[in-house]
Amino acid sequence: MRVSRTLLTGLLVTAAMGTLAVPATATAADRPHGPRGSDSEPDSGTARKVRRDLDLLTHRGAVGAQVKVTEGDRAWLARSGGAQKTGTPVPPEGQFRVGSTTKMFTSVALLQLVGEGKVLLDEPISRYLPSGLVPQGDKITVRMALQHTSGLHDVARDLPQGEEFIRHRFRHYDMTDQVRRAAAKPADFPPGTDYGYSSTNYLVAGLIIERVTGHSYATEVQNRVIAPLGMRHTVVPVDSSVIPGPHAHGYMGQTDISALNPSLAGPAGGIISTPGDMDKLLMALTSGKLLRPAQWNEMNHTVATKEPGAGYGLGLKVRELSCGRTAIGHTGGIPGYATLAFTTRDGKQRVVLSANLADWPADEAIGKPIDKVLNDALCG
Repeated sequence: MRVSRTLLTGLLVTAAMGTLAVPATATAADRPHGPRGSDSEPDSGTARKVRRDLDLLTHRGAVGAQVKVTEGDRAWLARSGGAQKTGTPVPPEGQFRVGSTTKMFTSVALLQLVGEGKVLLDEPISRYLPSGLVPQGDKITVRMALQHTSGLHDVARDLPQGEEFIRHRFRHYDMTDQVRRAAAKPADFPPGTDYGYSSTNYLVAGLIIERVTGHSYATEVQNRVIAPLGMRHTVVPVDSSVIPGPHAHGYMGQTDISALNPSLAGPAGGIISTPGDMDKLLMALTSGKLLRPAQWNEMNHTVATKEPGAGYGLGLKVRELSCGRTAIGHTGGIPGYATLAFTTRDGKQRVVLSANLADWPADEAIGKPIDKVLNDALCG
């Protein structure tokens, strides 16, 4: 089972994803390392494996990393690495930008509306969006958008890169305008004929939520997901560029890019959270606290992706692990951060990882250790 390719293609910014190298200013030899232990890390085989994976990750493109692992009734946190220049350790349970893991929140909010009879999964998105916004919207269903089978051009390909991104990282992005521009470009394939990961789909989902409810996407996700679960450290920042609580810093070479305008990602990748709060989301999903059985079943109905042993549901990735178990959740990335949050179907074993990165786009070398964190944490 490989997560690395899926992780990298699931990162928010997919352009310029060719030769990705950690800059000389952020090599493993130069990068300070934080604590090798943690507040609650046990002396177990699983913990030792995950610790090795984290240390490898902080030598292959991550400045630091933290992981929360739940094994039955026991949960523990491990950390590795620190700030690029000072070596300040990754704050335990620190906040981070969750990137495309946001798609789980967006899907849940929209599926709740489906359960309430306010949205129909197999109706065209044109039923819910302004006329003409998506020219092919009468052929794309809500289900296709949530499952990445719409064929819509990925808005992430058009975001600035490198020095241009650094200069314009506080720019506001209008969600409707992003969708209009992406939908005007040639489709990757006819709707419903293939799978192609595209963050445009989740901007569409966010707009549907707003049009149906009359409230902002941020308000609906706060009221439907974050507040009911008591996720006190999770925020939908809209245009706020700051991470409000203690957090590790992500970089693009020498530039700290932890502060940026998350409207570039919006419902596709803008949320800020912590390992503990993301663990609450995973528990709530598998225990039925967020969705009715019919909508939870729909969320888990997958199509094949380009990766063997992997499928994509409605805002949910499904992975077959080396031990034969199935993991469900999502990966994510946004400049400065890479994330994964997965659980077994019974909810008894869960893992949440956040890595603050040395460069963006992410070094492809981070794929293998992140792959191993997921497999080792859930397989033991």
